[in-house]
Amino acid sequence: MARLGRGFGLLLTAFGISNVGDGIMQAAFPLLVAGLTRDPLLVAAATLANRLPWFLFAITSGALVDRMNRRRVLVATDAIRTFLVGVLAAAVFTDTVTLPLVYAIAFALGVAETFFDTSAEAFVPALVATQDLPAANGRLQGVEWVGGAFAGPPIGAALFAFAAGVPFGVNAASFAAAAVLVSVIPGQFHRPAKKNTSLRTDMWEGIRWLWRQRVLRTLSIMAGTTNMLGYGVIAVFVLFAQEILGVGDVWYGVLLSAMGVGGLAGAIVASRVIKALGPGRTVQGTVILGMVLSGTIGLISNPWIAGFVLMLYGVQITLWNVVAVSLRQTLTPDILRGRVAGVSRLLTWGTQPIGAALGGVIASLLGLRAPFFLGAIGFGLLFASTAAIVNNRTIEAVKQEGPGIT
Repeated sequence: MARLGRGFGLLLTAFGISNVGDGIMQAAFPLLVAGLTRDPLLVAAATLANRLPWFLFAITSGALVDRMNRRRVLVATDAIRTFLVGVLAAAVFTDTVTLPLVYAIAFALGVAETFFDTSAEAFVPALVATQDLPAANGRLQGVEWVGGAFAGPPIGAALFAFAAGVPFGVNAASFAAAAVLVSVIPGQFHRPAKKNTSLRTDMWEGIRWLWRQRVLRTLSIMAGTTNMLGYGVIAVFVLFAQEILGVGDVWYGVLLSAMGVGGLAGAIVASRVIKALGPGRTVQGTVILGMVLSGTIGLISNPWIAGFVLMLYGVQITLWNVVAVSLRQTLTPDILRGRVAGVSRLLTWGTQPIGAALGGVIASLLGLRAPFFLGAIGFGLLFASTAAIVNNRTIEAVKQEGPGIT
């Protein structure tokens, strides 16, 4: 920790606290929705509402982040999320929660997330040296998995079973604590906008820059494809767990925590795996693993086997994220980091609402196993179409060119 500095340490602690809250929410929110409706389409609509802002606002958020103090953006968005989740907690406690309210808050949280995540990615390179970015991103991934997928979900499910409003109150408190910690990170982080340029001009500059970078562009499209496939499953997974795997509310949270175990393991070994295999082979390996895991979980009905598969899925996600984010931070000029992160996340996460909608439709028409099988096919096609573009040779060539504004 000392090697990465006090500022990064504060950021990492803030992320750890808020990610525990996120993990609690990750379990409690689907259980809340599933308690209001059993219709797969309406359940999936909550995920759709939360992910839709990435499709609508990612580029705009990135352009604004490059004009703003990135630390202040992080603090402000956490404050907003404290209020939103607090409103949801109050509605649950008073038994006035409705599906329209759930959808509205999910959408508003998604908007806040577009600003928070874009600013966070652009903020990290200001705290650590370029050569330390894989280690820093690995640690961030580690606390995200520990809090968001290992510790948080079983706590959230248990709290929901005890009193449905409690997990949402805890999540609101975690956002408030994170805002305080980020606010005391020392340093000046303002990035002024270029003179005589409009917001639209800035947005197009980010779009053009990323689109000219073949490797980064392909990585973003690959991530968008895998997220579409993944969210087709996530949107209905609570129903799959309850009806196919036969688990209750508390064990649903435990099942989700298995992914956190894998994510933490992936974060611990990420830098060594990338060093041994190279970033290109690491990416290719995660795609192949995604194909195998998606097909496997679609075939089984045993929750213990499902937990093991989810653990491996956590490893796969972490390795992918560390490679993709570190490359984007390394290759992108600082003045463009917010915009490039926004454009990339549009391509990456803008497909999540599409996947959520498709997952609900496919599960309704073909059954709860169908999204997993279609996901396996999609991963296979993705590997076949991108292996020649994203590999160790092409990545090294881009690194040699270095960042620049063209």
